[in-house]
Amino acid sequence: MNDFSGDNKGDSSPSVDNLFQQMEAMKAKAKMKHAIDIPVATAIVLIEIASSDHIIDKFEKSVIHNGLKSIFKISDQAAAGIILKAKSALSSMRSSSSEASMLKDVLDPASKRAIASVIDTLIRCNGVVDTMEIYLRNRFRLLLGLPDEPLPPLSND
Repeated sequence: MNDFSGDNKGDSSPSVDNLFQQMEAMKAKAKMKHAIDIPVATAIVLIEIASSDHIIDKFEKSVIHNGLKSIFKISDQAAAGIILKAKSALSSMRSSSSEASMLKDVLDPASKRAIASVIDTLIRCNGVVDTMEIYLRNRFRLLLGLPDEPLPPLSND
């Protein structure tokens, strides 16, 4: 019986420590689930940006494919499969904001910067940077928890 003095005399209810342990175990399970979804969530974000002009050209496809390979150290075949899953998922979504927020919660700062770098390459790869791409770049940097940095101008090398 609990007399509210801090002693749980014969009380069979779970302790606060036990509840915290259960919550930590649930968080660990959620992180494991997210680990499976991280490459797909990344591809969803990249595809949304690439399709902002309603066309994903061969340069954008290449940047997405190679970006996924580089970030996640995966094969061509694995990257292609992730892209297909992402396209399928994105077709039934209004926005990829929840995926970007999930990435913010589970990725380390270096991985977030790697995604931001791929985003920068993606919006510059066809030589034209439009206002929607800049908007999406800024939006996803914010959702990833990255500081706002200006996009360097296109070089004429």
